[in-house]
Amino acid sequence: MNTNCAREVDPDLTVLMPLWNGDDPSHAREALASATIDQTTAPGLLLLAVDGPLMQELEDVVAEVLDGRFGRARVVRNKRHGGLARTLEGALAHCESSLIARADADDVSHPERFAVQLAALRERHLDIVGSNMREIDENSRPRLDEAGEECIRRRPLSHEEIARYLRDHSPFHHPTVLMRASAVRVAGGYRDIPLMEDYDLWHRMLRTGARMGNVPNVLVDYRVSTNLYRRRGGFTLFMSDVRMQWGMLKGGTTSVPRALRNLFGRAVYRAVPANLRDRVYWCVIERGLMRRRD
Repeated sequence: MNTNCAREVDPDLTVLMPLWNGDDPSHAREALASATIDQTTAPGLLLLAVDGPLMQELEDVVAEVLDGRFGRARVVRNKRHGGLARTLEGALAHCESSLIARADADDVSHPERFAVQLAALRERHLDIVGSNMREIDENSRPRLDEAGEECIRRRPLSHEEIARYLRDHSPFHHPTVLMRASAVRVAGGYRDIPLMEDYDLWHRMLRTGARMGNVPNVLVDYRVSTNLYRRRGGFTLFMSDVRMQWGMLKGGTTSVPRALRNLFGRAVYRAVPANLRDRVYWCVIERGLMRRRD
C-alpha cells in the first residue's frame, strides 16, 4: 500500500464502494487502497456503503477507513442486508460531489484510472465513462484463455457504438465507471433488478440524454471467484432479463423480434451448468456481441 503515490486530489470526485459480509477483508483493503491512496489522481472522498452486519474482520477494515488510512472518508450503513441497488441508491444521497466513480471491494483499480477517465470525461464532454478490465483470480493473478492470453473484457468506445450495443448487452463494466452525479439522478438512480441494476441505469441514462463513452485502456482488474458464474444462473435472473427487455421495448430502444431473440439466448445462458457459463460468456457474449453490435 503506497500512501505517497497520489500526486493530486480531485475534490470534486467521490469513490462509491459497497461492502458486505461476503467480501474478503484482504481483498477489500487492496481494493480500497487501489481506488484512493494509490491513484495518481486521488478522489476527494471515499464513500463506503456498508450493506448489513459485518464479521469482525470486515469491521476492522471499516475502522481503518474511519481512521483515515485511505484518505478522507465517510461510512454509511444499512442495518440489514438490502442488496447492491438499494445500497448504492441510499449512498448516493450522501454524495455531495458532482462526479462519482464506482469501485467494488474485490477488484483492483490501476493507479492511472481516474486521471485517464477524468481527462476523457472532460475532453469528450461525457456524462459517463468506463473502461476495459482484466480478469484476475482469487490470488490476484491474471486469468488466461485457452491461447494463453490474458482475459480482457472489452466494451465499445463511442456514444453511437454504445447506443447500438446496449440493445443486446450492458455497454459498461460497472466497477469501471465514472459518472456525473446529475446524470445519474436525472435518470432516476439505481433500481432493484438483481444483477441488472447497472444495465437498467445505463438504459435510462441513455434515454434521458446522457453522453456515453469508454476508454480502450484496461483500468480495473476484475476478480473472478469460483462463485461468480454460479450466481449468474437461475429463474430469478431470467426474470431480471425479462424486465430489462420489457423496459427497452417500452422505451423504444429495441424491437419485439430482437427482445425475443435476446430472451431466448439469456434463457439458455441462465440454464446451462455453472461450470459451462464461463465458456458461454466468452464465446457468445464477450466476443459474439462485439462482432454484431450493428
